[in-house]
Parts: sequence; C-alpha cells; structure tokens
Amino acid sequence: MTMMDTENRYGAVARALHWSMAVLLLIMLASEVWFEALEHSVSERSLMGLHQSLGLTLFALVLFRGLWRWLNRSRVQPPAQWAMMARLGHLALYALMILMPLTGLATSLGEGESVTFFGWTLFGYGPEIEWLEDSGEDLHEALANALWVMIGLHVAAALAHQYMLGDRIMKRMA
Repeated sequence: MTMMDTENRYGAVARALHWSMAVLLLIMLASEVWFEALEHSVSERSLMGLHQSLGLTLFALVLFRGLWRWLNRSRVQPPAQWAMMARLGHLALYALMILMPLTGLATSLGEGESVTFFGWTLFGYGPEIEWLEDSGEDLHEALANALWVMIGLHVAAALAHQYMLGDRIMKRMA
C-alpha cells in the first residue's frame, strides 16, 4: 500500500482523508438531529463544544487534504469527458468545506460565545454582535444545505461511474 497516489488508485493518505472526512461531515451535517436527541441528557454548551471541535477538526483536515492533493496533482485523472465536471464538483466541495467552519466561527463570535477545541478555549467570550450572528447563522445553514446537495451529487456521480459507465472508479478510493 503506497502513501502517494498512482495513476490507477489513490494512496493510503488520500483514502484515509476522504473516508474519515466523509464520516465526520455526515456526523456534522446531522448535528441538528443529534442535538435534539441529546438535549435532555447533555448541556447545550457541551454539544456546541463538540460541534465546534469536530468542525475545526474538519477544517484542519480539508486544509491538509488540499495540500496533499496539490502534492499529488495530476496522478489520478478522471476520464477526459468528465474532467471539467469533476474539477467543478471538487472545487465546490472544497469551497463549502472551508466556508462552513468560517461561518460557524462568525456565528459563535457574533453570539459572544467562546469557541473551544476539545475543551481548549480558542476565542473567549466577547460582546454580542447581532448582524454577525444573524448573517453567520443564515450562511452556515444555507451552506449546510448546499453541502448536502453536493455530497449527494458526488455519491450519485461515483455510483453512475461504477455501475452505469462501468469504469470502476470507486475502486480508486476503496
């Protein structure tokens, strides 16, 4: 098993990043559900602390993944007829994964709440800034919806390639 990508398969690092980020993204996007499920047994502050910590972890992973992708550029190429759509789809996914934590940070700072990373305070309490809270929250929710759509399109494209086009593209990431 090679760390770096080859022409036919993503390397161990790219695959580990892809699947760990996929799991974390689904957990984060479903956070509204698990917030409600746990609201009677866990404090809202604890739930938000976990949400922030996982979001910051994803932010770090997407930055590392972008660097890793740059280091491995041009090794795994999509079929030529799909190259532009693949580039645009991946660009949209990366943009959403970067903007989500930034808008979450804006919301927390606008609320005047602290921002923590697994118990460590990164930003302390501050004054409430209503416009920042409102716009950050609205954007955060809209971006989450867009991310759900992009993930659905990403999965649909992978399944179409695998089963309709028969190019076994999913084997590259397995």
